[in-house]
Amino acid sequence: MIKTLICIGFIWLCCFTAAAQSWTALKKEQQPIMTYTVNDTLSFPVYVVEDPDSKAFYFATQLQTNVCNDQVCLPIEVNLFWDLLGNYHHFSRDNDFHFTKFDHQYFEDTDYKRLQEIMLDSLSVLRDYQVEDLLDKEAKKYSLEVDAVTKPTSPLFSNVTVPGALYTVYTLWHIVNGSIKQALYQYAQTHYQERAWASYFAQSKVPVYQEYFLKQLSESDLKKYQQEVVALLFAEDDFVPHYAIDVLEKGYLKDPKQYNAVLHRLSALKPHVTTEVIKSIANPNKESKDLLMQFQQSSKASPKQKELILKIINHEK
Repeated sequence: MIKTLICIGFIWLCCFTAAAQSWTALKKEQQPIMTYTVNDTLSFPVYVVEDPDSKAFYFATQLQTNVCNDQVCLPIEVNLFWDLLGNYHHFSRDNDFHFTKFDHQYFEDTDYKRLQEIMLDSLSVLRDYQVEDLLDKEAKKYSLEVDAVTKPTSPLFSNVTVPGALYTVYTLWHIVNGSIKQALYQYAQTHYQERAWASYFAQSKVPVYQEYFLKQLSESDLKKYQQEVVALLFAEDDFVPHYAIDVLEKGYLKDPKQYNAVLHRLSALKPHVTTEVIKSIANPNKESKDLLMQFQQSSKASPKQKELILKIINHEK
């Protein structure tokens, strides 16, 4: 699961452009799913929203808050997004709003990308420190904009912040990666069936959604969603197809009239998935054996796969 989340985060980071996106441009449900409070001081409503461009659904909030305990940075307005399992996904800002750093300097594009990278890291050392612990106790920075003096970030923690924006980074990281993640996950657990998210999760191309879909399936649901489960044998992720095999072994892979459709497409599966499918099928009929022989004679069949097929043909399996 952790490996999958890291991969997703990396893919999103590569595509992240920090483009402005208005909160009003999102399709938002009228009522929030919850109002969440952070440290008894900051409360905000969380909604289920749909991005009109990608058609993706998220948990999201529009946040307006102070991030500094001095006057050298401005309050922040930001739209925060979590996926439907409570994992932080991305942030956006309205067209006319800019994040600021020390002395009200605007964020540059590289700063927005750096902020996204830090916020995606749920294991950041930011979780283990108070913000004051991240400051250089000896050095001072003098503001040219306001009558104030502040302490710069300690060089030891320079790799986990945006230069000049420690308070912003620290505050946002703790909001998106704090206990709200568990609250959102619990909401998904409770309302997954009620909201009929199964097909959306299965067809989303998001590995953590696909895995969740497969692990939530009951035997009574399998017939209804069998087509989606079979499709996940061909998923891009390395692990999801194996979860699909675990589900299909209960019945589908025991019936050649059903699984022969997969044997027709063996060459489209990843090699390690092909091996597991061949090992998992039972009761092959003549068509099954013909299809396996065709694959065995192709250049895609590995020595191990050829051996498994030979055992099936010779009734050794």
